[in-house]
Amino acid sequence: MQCVAVSYNVAFKDAGHRLLRDHGMDFHPADACMSKEFMEYIARTWHDGQGAAVGGMVINTCRALEGEFIDVEAQSPEYSGQKIFAIGPLNPLLDASARVPGEARHGCLDWLDRQPPASVLYVSFGTTSSLLTAQVAEIAAALRDGKQRFIWVLRDADRGVNDVHEEGTDGQHAKLLSEFTRQTEGTGLVITGWAPQLEILAHGATVAFMSHCGWNSAMESLSHGKPILAWPMHSDQPWEAEFICKYLKAGLLVRPLEQRSSVVPSEVIREVIEKAMVSEEGLQARERANALGVSIRASVAEDGSSHLDLQKFIAHIAR
Repeated sequence: MQCVAVSYNVAFKDAGHRLLRDHGMDFHPADACMSKEFMEYIARTWHDGQGAAVGGMVINTCRALEGEFIDVEAQSPEYSGQKIFAIGPLNPLLDASARVPGEARHGCLDWLDRQPPASVLYVSFGTTSSLLTAQVAEIAAALRDGKQRFIWVLRDADRGVNDVHEEGTDGQHAKLLSEFTRQTEGTGLVITGWAPQLEILAHGATVAFMSHCGWNSAMESLSHGKPILAWPMHSDQPWEAEFICKYLKAGLLVRPLEQRSSVVPSEVIREVIEKAMVSEEGLQARERANALGVSIRASVAEDGSSHLDLQKFIAHIAR
């Protein structure tokens, strides 16, 4: 089972491939995105997976997103006599209007219910990344000064880290959070624990997702028709940011990988947010993401490409 974009495989094996050239996409070498230890782990699991995958590979993607890349990967020598089963998205496809009577809802959903349609930016960087204290402050300033509605998931991983330990970091974080919450009351909502990401992305008030561009999060966002403000951190994320912004044209880049050692100023973050929310370029990305969402949903419907691949996979393992 592969949980990164299949296009990553194509780019990894041939950074000069026609599909990359035609869309102006750049592939960052793995050693520029991953630690040595993580690269060794990937190499081991890839080798083990190749040995075990005598029948093929199951991937969390669909032809609506990566059809051209699926065809290229299927022609690779290592898949001789094997099949690629593109059965994604694996995440549930929620109906924003559907509710189960009596079911407990997260408070953020009640807050979203009170917001205008397509007006709220969702900000979350996953659970495997951390931000410098200074970067947390710049994101807060961008959200505060931009005056756009938002939900920001500020987990422990985003509490702020420093190259050199500083006493009182937790106190600084608490003070920033308290002041920020007061300054943005009525405009934004900060979630410090678990957040119902799928339900937030499915909600009609949510307009876009500022994300680290992990493939699972990208699939969740696009399958609900929401464009991505890409802030890649490591691993496969820089590629997925390239793919979403340049190939799918369903996102805007906030910070390129080359600037990962620098703190992104609030002005830069705010400009990208405003572009996504109010500019023509942002509107085009939203329309493109919405169209992709429709196509992705069709792929898992009866006789859709993912539905058919799932049936083929079940038939294959049930032989």
